[in-house]
Amino acid sequence: SHLGPRPTYIGILRSSHPALRFAMHLCRPLLAHMKIEDKFMPYYRRVQEHAKKQRHRQLPFLSVSKQPSIRPPIPDPRDKLGLMKIDLAREMNVKTGDRVQVLFGSEKGKQGVITRLVQDGKNTVIVSGINLKRSFWHPEPGPGRPSIVSVECPIHITNVVLLDPVTKQPTRVKRRYMMNGECVRISKVSGSAMPDPVPVGMSERELLWAKHESQALVKEKARRGPLKEDVFGNRDHFKTLVRIVKGQAAKPGGSAAAEQSAAGDPW
Repeated sequence: SHLGPRPTYIGILRSSHPALRFAMHLCRPLLAHMKIEDKFMPYYRRVQEHAKKQRHRQLPFLSVSKQPSIRPPIPDPRDKLGLMKIDLAREMNVKTGDRVQVLFGSEKGKQGVITRLVQDGKNTVIVSGINLKRSFWHPEPGPGRPSIVSVECPIHITNVVLLDPVTKQPTRVKRRYMMNGECVRISKVSGSAMPDPVPVGMSERELLWAKHESQALVKEKARRGPLKEDVFGNRDHFKTLVRIVKGQAAKPGGSAAAEQSAAGDPW
């Protein structure tokens, strides 16, 4: 710029007044995080820059990196609470079509196939034949068919665990990359690769639920509000009696005349 270069910290110490140099010497710990060019770098940026250097650092020759396949995000000290939604299905390496076992609850020990990962932010899954609850009337009732159909209710993903393909025991799963760049899931119990998920289609309960919904949409539901027709019969005769009684009551001595008329003519 036309004003010349800005004074640096070292230049101030060399050419300023002794009192100013002494003050700058006392403030040296506070200025340790300032660069020579007087550009302030906040604490969270320094933490992020350090994490980036550690992530992209050069390893010695023929040394293997111990970093996980899924790199953790760059830390941000500003997020002190750390409250955020996490996709546990991705972290636990669980996919649709995997065979799992229930860990806790009334269905403990039962095994089933994951038919759907519920995408509602609650980290729940639907397992075939597990956690059945009665839901709706059978759309096509008949002999040998249940009157009320049961459906699978969601289970939290932490309540299920994958099964090892060799030992058939519960196991955790890690991800590793092969030489051709393919990402595979490895069982931590036997060290073998996990099989591909089983293709899952619509179950019989889901088809019955679709029929139930289609039939429910066709039927008209009773709406709130005034009725379209008088379901209690014709009230014109009663309205006429009420009008006569009100007219008699409005005249002097009308109450007695109304009683006589009511006693003489019950209709």
